[in-house]
Amino acid sequence: MHQPTKRGAVLKPDIPSDGKLIQVRSAPMWDDQEQVYKMLYRPYPKNSPHRYSAALALSKDGIHWEKPRLGEVELDGSKDNNHIDIASLGRSKLWNVVIAPDAPDPSQRYKGFLENPFLPVVSPDCIHWRKLDVPAMPGGDESILTYDRQHRRFLAMLKFHGRYGRAFNISMSQDFRNWSKPRFLFGTDAEDQKQAVDVIRRRLTNPFYSKPTWIDPHRATGWKPPADYQSRPGYHQSWNAQSYNIAVFPYEGLYVGLPAIYYPTGNAPGERNTDGFYQIQLAMTRDLKQWRRLGDRKPFIGTSRIDKGIIGVFDRMQLLPTNQPVDRGEELWFYYSGHKWRVSPYGLNLDDGSKRDPSTLTPPEKADLEEGSGAVCLAVLRKDGFISLDADGEGGHMLTKPVELTGSTMFLNLDAGSNGSARVEVLDESGNPIDGFSRLDGMAVTGNSVRLPVRWKVQSSLSELIGRTVRLKIYLRDASLYAFWTE
Repeated sequence: MHQPTKRGAVLKPDIPSDGKLIQVRSAPMWDDQEQVYKMLYRPYPKNSPHRYSAALALSKDGIHWEKPRLGEVELDGSKDNNHIDIASLGRSKLWNVVIAPDAPDPSQRYKGFLENPFLPVVSPDCIHWRKLDVPAMPGGDESILTYDRQHRRFLAMLKFHGRYGRAFNISMSQDFRNWSKPRFLFGTDAEDQKQAVDVIRRRLTNPFYSKPTWIDPHRATGWKPPADYQSRPGYHQSWNAQSYNIAVFPYEGLYVGLPAIYYPTGNAPGERNTDGFYQIQLAMTRDLKQWRRLGDRKPFIGTSRIDKGIIGVFDRMQLLPTNQPVDRGEELWFYYSGHKWRVSPYGLNLDDGSKRDPSTLTPPEKADLEEGSGAVCLAVLRKDGFISLDADGEGGHMLTKPVELTGSTMFLNLDAGSNGSARVEVLDESGNPIDGFSRLDGMAVTGNSVRLPVRWKVQSSLSELIGRTVRLKIYLRDASLYAFWTE
């Protein structure tokens, strides 16, 4: 498993109407008509009459973002901000949105959920929204909405209380009006619970990572709770693993899942919930029922280190994925929410839980607090770069299951470095090399690219084999193979 390369925070709480925290659950959407990316995010303005709001950001390149003055919502006596009016719809949350370019009605190109419960809404421009006259769906305070364009259906991931705490159901719809009955989709399992204590212990003993503010001793350390100690099961249980949210999106004939695994470590004095940290892991499914956890459940996107300083490091405690990556040709761009803490270390004295005097903050703490606690971050992965099959200098090969060739040209997504190579052999159903397509006939594929053509000495294409069932034997030496296909 490969991890995407982090690019840091690309959208920060840098205007008064943002407050000190912003977060997002839907990836930027490319609007072909306006030739711009649109991202709907949740700000937390200090003086908003509503607990939550929705705001719009625009970008041409996905890196540099503009916060347009929409004139829709009055804050502190002014409408000079980028907030969207959702209070008039009777809800205070709108951050699960998708663009459906196939929508027959242009007034419904954008679709989203008001929370909570979840009520479908539509918009022509991602600014002006209206409710659909359909029943609301049950769910918790976390959710993800995805549009599966190949199957022309919408996928709603809805939080509920499962066996090990937070977990997710799924509901599906072809028309965004009629939704299937929610059924179980994903939750942590017994293996996650088995690993949780060790994952938490390693995190707490690593000096390069930020620590949660509140940490309960665990029975594995030999700690015995006092007689009046009250444990909190389910959501409020410490030292376990829960699925805080999960992004699910279609990818090359299957579905990729990005579960945000939450590791609660302790209960803050006076708080009804736990403190802890998050990791975004990697999983896949072909039927949205049976999941395969990838990379040995290691982080696909993990929290960032702080050994070079805390300023600007937003994703050091909480990481929550958006619904899908943005396909940028040779790269996949993963936007996610990054939060510095779940319980602020600057608000309470850690010895007794009393309010902390702001004058006791150090200059770095003041700068950290002033910068804000949450931002939208970006991590970039090679196209198809989730998993690779690697060979060393001695070489090796892979043999596919029988496949029907549908294209005349084969391509490899390959990193052969400076000395590596790959060769492709085409076999018949009996396992015999086909004339002209044997290993000896194959030309070495070299270089590092997401799209390298495969050729043979005599046969330049696979056109004569189109429609035929074959097996492919790919020989590798000092190379990493990410994907192969025909066109």
